Amino acid sequence: MEVWIKDVSNWFITYCNSFKNLSEEQKRNFEIKKAHSLRVANLSMYLADKLDFNIDEKKLAFFIGVFHDIGRFKQVVEFNTFDDSKSVDHAKYSIQVITEEKIFENIGIEGKDLALEAIFYHNKFKLHENLSEQELKFAKLIRDADKIDILKVLTDYYSSRDSTPNHTLTWELPQGMSVSTAVAKEVLEGKLVSKKDVASVIDVKIMQMSWVYDFNYRLSFEYVLKKRFLEIIYETLPKNDLVIEIHRKIKVYSENKIYGKYKSG
Repeated sequence: MEVWIKDVSNWFITYCNSFKNLSEEQKRNFEIKKAHSLRVANLSMYLADKLDFNIDEKKLAFFIGVFHDIGRFKQVVEFNTFDDSKSVDHAKYSIQVITEEKIFENIGIEGKDLALEAIFYHNKFKLHENLSEQELKFAKLIRDADKIDILKVLTDYYSSRDSTPNHTLTWELPQGMSVSTAVAKEVLEGKLVSKKDVASVIDVKIMQMSWVYDFNYRLSFEYVLKKRFLEIIYETLPKNDLVIEIHRKIKVYSENKIYGKYKSG
């Protein structure tokens, strides 16, 4: 297993390093996505192991983690953005790259249809209700692992006073003075915040906190609370009654998912 993981990781790194003549910003974003993908793969393996996946399922979980964002590299080279609304759906682009590069054939692993379905749905607002049990199993896993690591990247960025401004994380939005009405309504109703309602950096951070409503496994809640990701984001927000109420609702929801008030995987 260790040898296989190393081979898959090396294939991925070699692919990433095949792009030449990148700008400094593109190089920085390549490194962010490369590191993110490898961490997501390890997180996927961690979750799969704790959830008692068998050996073939663990391999598939790692594969999906490594390659779920592989379309991001062509995306930033061709469009100079990670914003799907201004370029392409990066999940679909990842599937295109996996097919064109014959990655399944080169690596030698079964479960191609399951992997591609999980990758397709990893960035969608919600999962399709008609997915099979096995499709849901891997789609839920990559969605949790992906969001957990994005929260790590974001909180590292928010916590560092010396961070170089990175508009791929803040979307070039104004800082804002308060939470938008639509965003507040969604999060207080226990819903994922929709990107279409986000109007400021404050809204972006509330949206990121709302991702807990999309977590599928108790392990995911435990990991996020242990790492204090929600607290770190909250600490960067202006303190007023609305923000305090939002934070309290999300924190209570997460704690209940761990301690059993709400049924969780």
